[in-house]
Formats: sequence, structure tokens, C-alpha cells
Amino acid sequence: MKKLHGGRWSCLLLSMLLLCAAAAAEPLPAHDLVFRTPNEDSEVLCDHDFCFWQMTEGETDEELVWEVLTQPMTVLEGNQRDQIRVRARPEKECTEYVGVVTCASQGVHVLGTEGEWTRIEAYSSAEEGSKVEVWAERFQGYVETRLLKELQVDDTYGLVIDKLQQRLYVYREGHLFATLLCSTGFPREETPFHETPAGEFAIVSWVGDFWSDGGLYCARGLRINKGIMLHEVPCVITTDEKTGAETRDYTRCERYLGEKASHGCIRIQKEKTPEGVNAEWLWRNLSRKPVTKVIIWDEIGRKLGYPEEDYPLYYNPKGGKNYHSSPECLLVREKYRPLQAFTWGELDEEPYSRLTPCPGCAPQIRREGIDTVNEKNTRK
Repeated sequence: MKKLHGGRWSCLLLSMLLLCAAAAAEPLPAHDLVFRTPNEDSEVLCDHDFCFWQMTEGETDEELVWEVLTQPMTVLEGNQRDQIRVRARPEKECTEYVGVVTCASQGVHVLGTEGEWTRIEAYSSAEEGSKVEVWAERFQGYVETRLLKELQVDDTYGLVIDKLQQRLYVYREGHLFATLLCSTGFPREETPFHETPAGEFAIVSWVGDFWSDGGLYCARGLRINKGIMLHEVPCVITTDEKTGAETRDYTRCERYLGEKASHGCIRIQKEKTPEGVNAEWLWRNLSRKPVTKVIIWDEIGRKLGYPEEDYPLYYNPKGGKNYHSSPECLLVREKYRPLQAFTWGELDEEPYSRLTPCPGCAPQIRREGIDTVNEKNTRK
């Protein structure tokens, strides 16, 4: 396969997308208007046949996504809580560091080996307090070749997290299986280390439940990058003083699903999708050995376009308050299913304008919401 860089590869994929859409005659959901690959602006370009670093961010071709999700990863040897500082030059004496990589779980892009040193590419995983203040930015630098290790991955399931759309896509045996709402890291000027790094990762540990800042309880944590977990949307736990009964309130964080909101972890909906998938399902079904691969698309330089006007949505005309992506949404009682169809182009008209997006089936957001996504995407 001939290697295509940057614009030529993007144009080819765009043509394929348009041809597939025309052939299937199915209206397009929200999709990227700017087609970018992670490696296209790099100092050293990739010469692999095809890999994560050549895949268009926001890719919708299931075959291409699945090819990346099932490719082996190259990681750095070490404990899953250890991190390696990557040097600017292939010298042990070099103390100029260009980024940080987490051992065991974070995939690195191998660009060339020069004896004892290998040039790699990755998104920096530097944490709060790191002396290498490179927060979630793409970099290229050198590590010792002896640290490189190939990691085989599961060929049944794989996950894709899109930081632009704040969606988690579950792929099963080559096809998109379920779409969930998520929240990745929300950095501020004073906390840039809260940005969730993009790249390739492996789920290396079923950590379990833990407490987070602000008295938030996070269930079913799956480690992908030192302190970064996939976990159920946090809740606030209160205990009745008289009965000892425990109550879990998810509203504080659940309302932000579909937006950046965390300290770097990936919060995942607890409500089930029409396929029955949620954070608990991931905990119970993803592979531990071989590991499940997770790819995270960055939002840098991307712009989200509107769905086509006739893209289908659904609602319950008998008092339903939400609109849905599926006529069989499990959050609607069975007697009201299948739901009644309408189109995305009608979403701002009565009676649909009063409806709110379903927290279970991740429907397309409104025109105003897409405008907000693009306005807030200041990572250029």
C-alpha cells in the first residue's frame, strides 16, 4: 500500500466517505469538516503502511478503525505506574526532555532506530507537578531501544474515544457496536495537566472503585494511563443517620456527560445504551488478556459539521421528555416502544424543541450545541 501523507490521504478518505454515504443513501450524522491525521504535521513522517498516526481523527470507516484497534502496540517496559521522560537527543547525558510516556499501557509510535536509541512519537502524559511541563501535546523524541516491547491486543472488542464529540465508541468484531456519552479532562489555565492525552492505550488494570476530589465516588475504574481511568460517571454518596441507608446521586456529574468535565479520567454513562452497554458492561466484558486497546482522538485543528437535515431521531409522543437515537431506547418503557421518528432538521421546531437529549442512547446534539463545540475548541 502506498503511503499517503496529510492532504492526499484526507482527500482519499473524504472521497471514500462520500461514496459510501451515497451508496448507502443514509443521512450523515455530525462529522468532521476538517480531516487531520496525528502525524501529518510531525517533524518526521511515518512510513508505515497504515497505523493510528495515519488514521483520520473522527474516522467513520469501520474497516479502517478496526484495523487500527487490532494492531499490536509498542509500549515501554516498566510498571504501569512508572513514567519515562523522553529526551530531545539520543544521548544519556541529554537532560532536555520533550515529553513523558507511561510504561506498560501507553502506545508509542516508532519512527526509527539508531542503535541503542529509538525515535518515538506520542502525546505527553505529564502529570501535575511534573518537571516536564508538556501537557497532552504531541511530541517526538528518543528513548532507549531496550525499553520497547510489543503488546498484543484483543480482537473481539476495542474502544474509541473522541475528545471533540465527547463520545465513546465500542467496536465489536469489526463493527461499531454501541455509542456512549463520556467526559474527558477539562483543563483550565491554572490546571493544564487536566487535559486527557490522545493516542493509543491499553486497559492494563481493573482498579475498581475509588474516591476522587470533591467527595466524588467513582465506580469500576479501568486504568489506561497511570492515574487516568475509564470509570462510571461519579456520584455523591449520602448516608441516612437513622437507618444507615445509602443514597447515590449522579446528577452533579451526569449532566456534563457529552462535555469535558473531569480531571483527566474518562467518565462513562451508567445508563444502558439500546445494546445494553454502559460502564458496568465494559467492566464485565472487556478482555483482560490479551488487553483491550483504547484509541483517543485529539480535537486539535478539527471542526464538527452538522448532521444532514433528514438524519433520524425518535421520541415518545405520549409525554416523552427526551429525544433519542434509537426507536428501542431502553430508558423508555417497553409499552411506548418503538418510538416515533422525526428528523434532526425538525429538532428546533415544535413539539421537538422542548425535548432534551437522552442520557442513555447518545443522540445527535442540536445545531446550537455543535456551534458551541466548535467555539470551545480552542486547541489549535
